[in-house]
Amino acid sequence: KPNNKEKSKEPKDLDQLYSTLKNILQQVKSHQSAWPFMEPVKRTEAPGYYEVIRFPMDLKTMSERLKNRYYVSKKLFMADMQRVFTNCREYNPPESEYYKCANILEKFFYTKIKEAGLIDK
Repeated sequence: KPNNKEKSKEPKDLDQLYSTLKNILQQVKSHQSAWPFMEPVKRTEAPGYYEVIRFPMDLKTMSERLKNRYYVSKKLFMADMQRVFTNCREYNPPESEYYKCANILEKFFYTKIKEAGLIDK
């Protein structure tokens, strides 16, 4: 009889993860501080961004990845979301609107992740 612990990557579990992540991403995108992160940063709007930021990430790209079932673990999802905030803080000065939005949205994201039971409170 197969050990149940080894079967945690069952499609059923991935469907569950998918719907949880979809829900969280939707809530993050609907947040009033999400506007700077909705789409990839445009070169014209942020000079030198792609020289400074090696691994750009945004909520539109995350939605695409979610749709394409790239996120087979919460770890991948959380890494991309964290990258959105980290990139923002790396490129923008602390007093900027963008930086503040990143901090607010990050707090919101972690609240939602905890509520969903994806990380311990």
